[in-house]
Amino acid sequence: MTAYLCARLCARDERFVLLDARGYLRDFDLTWSLADGGVDGAIRAGASWVGLDALRSICVRWLDLPELPREAAETAEEHGARVHEAFQAIVAFADTVPVLVVSRPASFGSNSSKPYQQQLVARYGFSVPRTLVTTEPEEARRFYEECDRRVIYKSLSHRRSIVRRMTPEDFDRLHAVRHCPTQFQEYVPGVDIRVHTVGGDLFPTEIVTEATDYRYAGHDGASREMRAATLPPEVAERCLRLADGAGLVMSGIDLRRSPAGEYYCFEINPTPGFTFYQRYTGQRIGEALVDLLCRGAL
Repeated sequence: MTAYLCARLCARDERFVLLDARGYLRDFDLTWSLADGGVDGAIRAGASWVGLDALRSICVRWLDLPELPREAAETAEEHGARVHEAFQAIVAFADTVPVLVVSRPASFGSNSSKPYQQQLVARYGFSVPRTLVTTEPEEARRFYEECDRRVIYKSLSHRRSIVRRMTPEDFDRLHAVRHCPTQFQEYVPGVDIRVHTVGGDLFPTEIVTEATDYRYAGHDGASREMRAATLPPEVAERCLRLADGAGLVMSGIDLRRSPAGEYYCFEINPTPGFTFYQRYTGQRIGEALVDLLCRGAL
């Protein structure tokens, strides 16, 4: 995705600076100050300096703590301090600088807790599946029976995990949940729809597959068909309000339309992998993002 954005900016002959957190202090520096309600400073990238007054926009692609290369003389403690320093500096900068930021790190918090996100999306009128988070094996088994044995399980955090259907074969390893809180949800049949929001633009993609997790359809030997779709106006409006309410300039919203026409929302991703979807559908998701970054305003 980063390579895609760089290529498109180069094609437009736009000036940009690519900052890799692993090179903080070695390849680049950030210097800024706050005064009279404004921000003044510059970015050093290699031997060049870019004043913040020339900055139109920032795109934040990843915020996991970066693994910085260790120098031979560094101790583990020194290495950890560098990682923490780089992370804090970049987060503070992206949350402070008064330009368009896609999206500010402060808005990423909800993605760290899927149960919290469910409460958030419900406020915007979406249905959410019955959910259990537990470290008790018997609670998981009881939930499985209460949901007529139609249950999936997945990670609680922002880390990518494969969504799987729960089966009786899983019972022998349910003891493992005692050591790791696990999220179980009632399985909702229907058609998956990934909605990318870019500013005020919407790009819905409909996915038809028999796989539990369409991203890994090939692992299950299942087919997958993806095509551009259209949402009912009220659902489209809900998506835009959800992204705005979450503070996200760009987002990837995972919906499922039930056979009865009800729209469930599973989560909202603050750094969606849009190239996968536009490759199948031809939608100009990436171009809309580049347009926004070049314009520097919503």
